[in-house]
Amino acid sequence: MGVTVKCRKTGKGYDLSYNGFRRFRERVAHLLNEEFGTHYAKLPSLAEKFAFDNGSDRCKLAFDEFDRETEKLIAKHKINKRAVNFLFQPDTDGKIPPSVCKIIYAVIKDYDDNICYGYAGRSDCAMFSDLKAVFKDCCDTNSCLIWR
Repeated sequence: MGVTVKCRKTGKGYDLSYNGFRRFRERVAHLLNEEFGTHYAKLPSLAEKFAFDNGSDRCKLAFDEFDRETEKLIAKHKINKRAVNFLFQPDTDGKIPPSVCKIIYAVIKDYDDNICYGYAGRSDCAMFSDLKAVFKDCCDTNSCLIWR
């Protein structure tokens, strides 16, 4: 199981592990702003810390503090809230409109790395350049990016 990220109109897309999708979104967060990316990267450990304690007052306080810091960094660095929305959507059944694809593509278009975001054992293992191409397809065809 994992996440399939694709352009709605062209159908071009890639299969990612949940961890790969998390790493991709963390990279996008860092490209939006390094300080914001460092903050965003703390979210998985926060969620893990309260995995079995998610209704407690301690949990609520911790996530409220995380949300306050998120809002502070968005305002401080003038980060586009629509792009941030992509980062905080659920791992499954997500969608962003073409306008947000364009915002994110503008941020990621000049970046590349050699990290496998897909399944390393597969011949079509998704790399950053592949995911960037899907965003470009969405921009070029005025299509939504979807993931399931």
